[in-house]
Amino acid sequence: MTTANGFKHVGLITKHAGQSFEEFVDYWLKVHSELAVHVPGLRKYTVNPIDRRLYPDSPIDGFSELWFDSLEAAQAAFESDAAKKTFADVPNFAANVAVTYITEIQKV
Repeated sequence: MTTANGFKHVGLITKHAGQSFEEFVDYWLKVHSELAVHVPGLRKYTVNPIDRRLYPDSPIDGFSELWFDSLEAAQAAFESDAAKKTFADVPNFAANVAVTYITEIQKV
């Protein structure tokens, strides 16, 4: 069975040069994530850090996943004050974020 499960916003994140992996993850979990969870309409939020000391071939230091019911729900959420505050916080822990939008299709 194949089902579409809403809409997902994925941020591919690179930490600041000179920032330790531990500092990066600590800020992401304790500060940034606490802002993100207040974005209206957010159905699920995951943080996926990648320690490049263990996985040196990775081009990124982590990725975030934000699930919404639909593209329209995500667009409305991103206009909220909570989302604007969250996006404004990104430079405090990330040097670069490449964003992609995904419609998740589950096969099993």
